[in-house]
Amino acid sequence: MLADKAPIDELPASKRLPQSPLITHPRPDLTQSRKSRPTHADKSELEKNPWAVALASPVRMCTVTGARIPRDLLGEWGLVRKPDTENHYLLPVGLMKDALRTRPKTETVNPEEISDSHAQESITEDSMTPKSIRNEKPGQQLLLRMMNSMPLLQRLSKPLSRNSGKRPAIGKILPFRWKHPFGPITSRVEKQLLWRPDMVDYVLEQRRKGVVENLEKAQRRHARLDQPNGAWTVLQLRDTSVDALSDALSQLGALDRMAAGVVLLLSPTRGIPRSPETVYNPTTQSEIPVFDLSVLLAASDLAKLRKTEAQHFHQDALFFRPDNRLGVDTVLSLWSLQRYMAGIVS
Repeated sequence: MLADKAPIDELPASKRLPQSPLITHPRPDLTQSRKSRPTHADKSELEKNPWAVALASPVRMCTVTGARIPRDLLGEWGLVRKPDTENHYLLPVGLMKDALRTRPKTETVNPEEISDSHAQESITEDSMTPKSIRNEKPGQQLLLRMMNSMPLLQRLSKPLSRNSGKRPAIGKILPFRWKHPFGPITSRVEKQLLWRPDMVDYVLEQRRKGVVENLEKAQRRHARLDQPNGAWTVLQLRDTSVDALSDALSQLGALDRMAAGVVLLLSPTRGIPRSPETVYNPTTQSEIPVFDLSVLLAASDLAKLRKTEAQHFHQDALFFRPDNRLGVDTVLSLWSLQRYMAGIVS
C-alpha cells in the first residue's frame, strides 16, 4: 500500500509530520489557470459587430495631429495624378477605391521621372472626377492617415491651397519617408503637389456617395423586409419622437445581435431641435445608434435610394442588424459620415 493512501495509524512517525510541498510535489503541474480562448461562435459574433471590428483594427497615427487611434477610424489619403498634367493632388483615396479601381488603364508614371510643368492648369470639376484620374500601381501607392474631422480639414484647406514660396505648403504634412532620399518624392515633384480648395465639400460628397452605395448593396443582399429575424426590420412609429423610437424597439422583442444594430430614420424628426444620435432600447437595456438619413444625405441621395422597387427606403424608420462584412462596412460608413458632419473627431 502506498504511503499517501495508507491509514494514518499505519504510517511511520516520519511520514506523519507536516511536509513541504517542495518535497511532496517537486514538479507541480505547469499548466496555469488561464481564461479560455474564444470559440468560433464568439469570433463570429464579434465579426458582425461594427464597433468591435473598428476598435480591433491596428492602431495607427494621424499624420497631422499625431494622435494614435484604431486604423478604421482614420481616413486614408494618397497622391493622385491629374490626367494630361504633371500635377499630383492629395486626395482621400480610401473613399475612392471603386472609382480608382475602375479607371482606364494608362501608363504608370514614376514620381522621380516627373518633369517641371511650366504652366499650371485651372482646376475644374470635370477634370477632377475620379473616373478621369490615373494613379500609381496599387503596390506603389503611398498612403497617409488623417483624422475624420471636418474642422480639421477646414483649418487645413486655406493654408494648404496656397502655392506661394519655393515649395507648396502641402509638402509640410507629407511623411519624411516619402521624400528623397527615403522615398520617391523629390523636390521637383514636391513643387507640383496641389490641394483642392473645396476639399471639405469634396470629402463630404465622397462619404455620402459611399454610404449610398453601401446601403444599395445591403438592400440587394437582403431583399426581403418581412423575413423573420432578418437584417432589415420595419419600425412601427406612432410619431418621430425619441420616446416613439424607444417604444418601437421594445415591440420587436429579443432579436439576435440586437445590441449591434442601428436605427435608420428616413423621415425628418418633429418636436426635437436635432436628431438624436442614440436611443434607449428597453430589450437590451443599452443605447442604439441612430442615423437620420434625411440629415446625413442630400435630397438627391435619398431620391436615388427610393428609386428602387424595393420598399426598404420608403419607410419612416428601419432597424438594421449587420450579419456580414458588407453590413459592418455599411454601418461604419454611416458612423464616419455622422462624425464628420457633426464636427467630432472620431
